[in-house]
Amino acid sequence: MSGAAIISIHDVAPDTLSACEQLRDVVQTAMDDAPVSLLVVPNYHGDGSWPDRAAARLRELQSVGDEVVLHGWEHRDATGRDGAEFFRSMTVATAADLLRRGRCLLQGLGLPATGFIAPAYAHPPCLHRALADAGFDWWATRGVLHIGARHQQCLPSVGLGASTPLKRRLSPSVARAAAVLYRRAPVIRLDLHPADLQHPRLGRAVGLLVERVFGSGREPVRHVDVARWIMEYRATGSAGDGTWRRWFD
Repeated sequence: MSGAAIISIHDVAPDTLSACEQLRDVVQTAMDDAPVSLLVVPNYHGDGSWPDRAAARLRELQSVGDEVVLHGWEHRDATGRDGAEFFRSMTVATAADLLRRGRCLLQGLGLPATGFIAPAYAHPPCLHRALADAGFDWWATRGVLHIGARHQQCLPSVGLGASTPLKRRLSPSVARAAAVLYRRAPVIRLDLHPADLQHPRLGRAVGLLVERVFGSGREPVRHVDVARWIMEYRATGSAGDGTWRRWFD
């Protein structure tokens, strides 16, 4: 086996759920019963209403092994545009309040989340403190998995870009090159977005990237699985059956 891969589906909300399920179907076609990480935005673009069927569907997916991850509060910046929600001058108290609101809304839907990834990977220093104080088990930036406040592990990510014409044109080639660059990484992350499916070029690239990731023999896992392996290794000094030993050595 050549390692593992985390498939992250971003921007999950009632309005995007249909596209997110299409992305999940692509993953399942390539690898049956593969768990995915569902990055859920509780108050997506200011709409915190959750139809019963949307919440029930996520609970169903969580029950069969998918991972629910808190993905900000509303996925909008200070100007109201989609994207980076947390910024460098934000206070710890403000970040903590957004985390609390998001976590409470998900909890009320029966969707407990113990991990966090910031919208657009915008992760200022205050957010590390707020997440640690809130007791999140793990959080991830673009290239690093943080397990609590004490442990870090490199976790490279590959993804497409739909926000500008230039990204839509270049990102499929960049993503393929990145997948080759990270081929020796024990664990990589593939980031998929509902917006990818709005553009034919990116939609085709999604399937090709998923096939490339799993075609290399990688096992589908979740962030929580990787965090658990790291903590077990830190505690025991053993990489279990040796599958992950080359990561820790």
